[in-house]
Amino acid sequence: SYPEIAEMQTTAVINAAINVQKKHPDWKMVPEIMIPLVGEVKELKYVKDVVTATADKIIKDAGIDMKYEVGTMIEIPRAALTADEIATEAEFFSFGTNDLTQYTHAADRELASAEHYYRPASKAMKKLITMVLNAAKVRNVPVTICGLAVGNPANTVQYLQLGLRSFSVSPQNLLNVKKALLEAET
Repeated sequence: SYPEIAEMQTTAVINAAINVQKKHPDWKMVPEIMIPLVGEVKELKYVKDVVTATADKIIKDAGIDMKYEVGTMIEIPRAALTADEIATEAEFFSFGTNDLTQYTHAADRELASAEHYYRPASKAMKKLITMVLNAAKVRNVPVTICGLAVGNPANTVQYLQLGLRSFSVSPQNLLNVKKALLEAET
């Protein structure tokens, strides 16, 4: 609805990366711009076109050689169900487990009664994640996962078993998740 927001945010990200690159020429900056709440490929393509046009112009005007990637959050069931098509445009995926769990189960995550959907991961969530991982594998699209559900060590082990290897965990859960992952290795 408001492409100027994507343009503004892209401008901020690319300018910041250019500034860092100029201060540290030995570093290779590759910004990753993640587009949220995508439900199907045409939505991603529309916003991605805004992002790439903006980024390409800024990079050209700066006279610098910089690569960047554009990906999306998989946080609504429709995105998971159409991941094979979205993967044709996305350079990476990241599961947003908070919203994906909430939307999949039509449950308000703020209610205590919804806790059983998050700990451990539900069968529905595991099916959606597996679908996306399979679609991503075909196109060699890297996949990460974040959110409250990942902070539960039992879920992290389940996600590891499904094939995920990159986790974003809140600091208060990091030690428990690391411990669970180490125990899963043995």
